[in-house]
Amino acid sequence: MANIETKPSADSASKLALHQKTKPLAKPPVRTQTLGKNVDEQILQILSGNFGEKVVRTKFIQMVLAMPGVVGACYVSRDVQDMWAPGMATPTAGRVPERRKFSENFSEKCDQFITTPSLQTAPLPWMGDLCGLFAPIRPRTTDPEILFVIAQSQSAALLTTQSAQKITRAIELWLNSHASADSEWQVQALAAIVELVAKIESQDTNKAAAEELANLLANRLGCKNVAVGLNQGHKMKLTAISGVGKIDQGSASSREYLQAMVESETRKQPGLYPPTHDENNFLLQAHRQLASTIQSESVFSMPLYTSNEKDGKCIGAVILAGDRALLGSHQLQRFVATATPSIVSSLEVVNKVKQTTLTRTRSFVKRKLSWSRQFILLAAVVLFVLLMFLPITYRVRCNCVTEPVYRRFAVAPFDGQIVAGRVEAGDLVSAGQVLAEMDGRTIRWDLAGVTAEREQSVRTRQIELSDRNVPKTILAKLENARLISQEEILKYKRDNLNIKSPIDGVVLSGSLERAEAASVETGKVLFEIGPLKPMRIEVAVPSTEIAQVRVGFPAKIWIDGQEDDPICGEITKIHPRSETRDAQNVFIAELEFANEDERLRPGMKGSVRLDCEKRSLGWSLFHKPVNYVRSRLTWW
Repeated sequence: MANIETKPSADSASKLALHQKTKPLAKPPVRTQTLGKNVDEQILQILSGNFGEKVVRTKFIQMVLAMPGVVGACYVSRDVQDMWAPGMATPTAGRVPERRKFSENFSEKCDQFITTPSLQTAPLPWMGDLCGLFAPIRPRTTDPEILFVIAQSQSAALLTTQSAQKITRAIELWLNSHASADSEWQVQALAAIVELVAKIESQDTNKAAAEELANLLANRLGCKNVAVGLNQGHKMKLTAISGVGKIDQGSASSREYLQAMVESETRKQPGLYPPTHDENNFLLQAHRQLASTIQSESVFSMPLYTSNEKDGKCIGAVILAGDRALLGSHQLQRFVATATPSIVSSLEVVNKVKQTTLTRTRSFVKRKLSWSRQFILLAAVVLFVLLMFLPITYRVRCNCVTEPVYRRFAVAPFDGQIVAGRVEAGDLVSAGQVLAEMDGRTIRWDLAGVTAEREQSVRTRQIELSDRNVPKTILAKLENARLISQEEILKYKRDNLNIKSPIDGVVLSGSLERAEAASVETGKVLFEIGPLKPMRIEVAVPSTEIAQVRVGFPAKIWIDGQEDDPICGEITKIHPRSETRDAQNVFIAELEFANEDERLRPGMKGSVRLDCEKRSLGWSLFHKPVNYVRSRLTWW
């Protein structure tokens, strides 16, 4: 143990860091002898105590951290991506980087050092001037791992080699002596898998088998949620979620579960989020979104691939959500990987039994029916099928309302007060008819004052002109021009006190019957007027039928109260955006009616029949229930 040296080959040396090479360990100084006695005593106390594996590992890590020059220590092992990094459930101490900072270069070093019998040191350029000590741990019954010690310098790492060697041997001794516990776990896992397979195969349908699988895995592994998806017609479907009887396929969580399953199928390997390395993060975007949606610390996925084909066929996927330490543990991932082939076989057995049951049912019906009954039944089925292919004109029933083609507004020409209103909503008016009258007293008073001021400015200008006072003459001229403009404005207001209708039509809105002496501002809408000829008929086409309606299709309209004289026309326009009318989502189609006899008024309602393209009778009768089933049932 005094002379620990390493002689890496040329091939292994090429796998180290780009800027640093592994340095062989020199002889440790004599000062480690005193430290070695304390290490031996602590190791003896740990091995003789009745501690669990986690406590034993923690105590050994604390021993390493107490050594001079050591700033951090942890256990590193291969994860599901075959990269070397600290396990989520294994203890760490001191200055240990996060899992995502352990690079591929670090994994290459670990792959090289795990095969060497002696301890190795290597600089850690990604951690500054620190140096790493790699001590392999190779138990007989479990996967190998490395005790990774982070020292302040190369000399500090050399001082800890002898103690680290003793600790790794002690760990190997403890793991080998407790191998029976792992054997017991394997027996329990095998029993759990047998029970799982038996309960899955006892189910009658794929959905029931998936629900049983999800609930059993959740109870056995202690996960927060377990979801199972099965491929149906080369398309992944979310089939079961543990503890959920009926799945809402349109919910956000269901969509995120399905996306994670598709991502797992695409990757063709187990997936764990949060990932252990940054380079794998872009491959787990759906897992990350699922963890955020269901508020879970971690998500683990396992695709269900068969082994009867060369590359294997994916029949579904399993998603586990729960605590990060639980899903990142080696035992859980080992159990899921071991149980996956049995789960796939069980689901295939259930699928085959289901097909066999359908075949037996068909044979039973054939045996029970006589030849004559079979012939009559066959003839009836053929006749029904032929009748379903009979082409008919597909018709859509809608509601409608009449509206004017355009609208004009009568507004207040200036600020003032309303003396009286002459019309109300619904009255017929003609172009130029007085709708309301504004108060003109204030305008007339202002006009008289401005006229007097203008005459005074004219006389003032004449006086200043006779005195040859040019500046005042110019000012008087300008004042006269201002007063003339103001006088013209007041005359315009005086002459336009009556608000008149701009067109012939009907008053759609606006009533000043109770608004006498009310103040109005310039531009305020007082009346809304629409013409009666022509009229626009707005047809509310349901959103479920808009795909069958086109511009130019004939329409027959029955106005309420005038059903004995229906109106015929063609659709001239369809609005591109849907609206909500009478609590229904509809698209508005328009057609125009000349309305020469003025039988239609704005706001009248009725029903419409739209004649669309020819369709088969079967399609016309059953396309709505078929579409409903497609959009509501998960197995379609």
